[in-house]
Amino acid sequence: MQIIMNTSDAIDAFHSKAGVAKAIGITKQAVSQWGDVVPEASALKLLRVKPAIKHKQNDCKENLCSRAS
Repeated sequence: MQIIMNTSDAIDAFHSKAGVAKAIGITKQAVSQWGDVVPEASALKLLRVKPAIKHKQNDCKENLCSRAS
C-alpha cells in the first residue's frame, strides 16, 4: 500500500506547519523540507491522528510501489 498526501492538505488539516509538526513529534523545520508531498511514514502518522486528512491510497501489486518511489 502506498499513501500519497499533499503537504498543503496536511497543513490545512492542522492549521499550520507547527501544528503538523506537533501532531507527529517533529520540528516545523522538518515539515518545511517535505516539498509538495508528505513522506509516506509521516503521512501514516498524520492519518493515525486525523484520519480525515485528504490523501490517496494506492494498493500495489507485485512490489510495483517500491519501484515507483
